[in-house]
Amino acid sequence: MRHSRICPKCQSSNVIEVEGSSMNQHQRIPLNVWSLKNAVLDRYICADCGYTEEYVQLTSSFQKWADKKLVDQLPRRSKDDDHFV
Repeated sequence: MRHSRICPKCQSSNVIEVEGSSMNQHQRIPLNVWSLKNAVLDRYICADCGYTEEYVQLTSSFQKWADKKLVDQLPRRSKDDDHFV
């Protein structure tokens, strides 16, 4: 919907883009406990059926946070993993 501007639900081309703002708390996702860093959301809304999609603005701040989260989710290796049988 973001690129095609076509609603995947009803095939309408009446899609409205609502660009996110870091000043609007309803368009942000907190990236840390204290909400000092936020990801900003852009929304795409079908004016005919109301279907909505949200996309995070891929800022450098978001990329740093995402990279750290991805590394944190990698499986931990134990000392036993270094030995072949």
